[in-house]
Amino acid sequence: MSEITMIDRSLCIDDSFVDNYVLKVQNAQNDKPKFKDLNSPWRTRGISLALYEIPTFVLNSIIFEFKDTEHPYILADIAGMYMYGQKFEEGLNYLYRSINQLAMFPNRYWNSDYGLAGAANTFRLLLLMCPKNHMELYRKIYSYDYLYLTKLACTTNDEIFQQEAYVNRASIAMDSMARYIIPININPDLLYISDMYYAHYCNELATQISISSGWKYNMKSLTYYQHASIKPNDTGGYVDIEEKTYNEIVSAKHEQAKSIALLFYTGICAEDGKLTSRNIESLFKILQYECRYNYKETRKRVLNFKSYK
Repeated sequence: MSEITMIDRSLCIDDSFVDNYVLKVQNAQNDKPKFKDLNSPWRTRGISLALYEIPTFVLNSIIFEFKDTEHPYILADIAGMYMYGQKFEEGLNYLYRSINQLAMFPNRYWNSDYGLAGAANTFRLLLLMCPKNHMELYRKIYSYDYLYLTKLACTTNDEIFQQEAYVNRASIAMDSMARYIIPININPDLLYISDMYYAHYCNELATQISISSGWKYNMKSLTYYQHASIKPNDTGGYVDIEEKTYNEIVSAKHEQAKSIALLFYTGICAEDGKLTSRNIESLFKILQYECRYNYKETRKRVLNFKSYK
């Protein structure tokens, strides 16, 4: 379990140069966010995503400066900028370069905060882009994403990285394919309840962000426990089904998530869960096809905006 829950300091790399990239991006962002409305599961309540835009000229100069830097955090971040700018095909090369550094274990980023964050972001974007009918590829991407998110949540000292790890892991626990990927005797709903709780309470800054942003992750967790749904209803929920209390479920599933990650790690190291070079080449051929010929469906999967310019 230590492979999942601990950092081997003797294998840490010096990737402090990523700080320079992060600082340049932060300084280039507009002070006020632009809000994009997302498709909402609620009829009477909308969801908005805050995006901090960067002037095109400045963004292009940052990308030009760092485009040849082979680090997953920078590569995934640049890919994400292209994705949110609806330029999906332009982002593929960066994801391709990133995944080729991350698919093999051991790899040099397994004991790096920035490396783990970049890995989690890489597989998050790939999971959004990959059509679910390519089940075997989707399963492997999901496993890597869950693994890197868990390692990041367990080991990082960065409060925002930790919160984002729980938020994103909760999101993939709610994925319609989760029940076919996570071991069959485990209910992904209960993993979601636990991760939403920790997205709020994992550290002080996380709690502040959860409240001030209006997301209130603790309430999302409690609502799902009470109603077995993201929306309150009169049909009952896990409060009526489970023998364990809410706090017992949260704690037990927090530990179980580590065991799931270890299972994925073992499978990858034993080759059957590994993304091979052939898998990666097949994946990117599929993604390139999707970007060119199923652009609107790709955009919907990745961004889910209510409207597009």
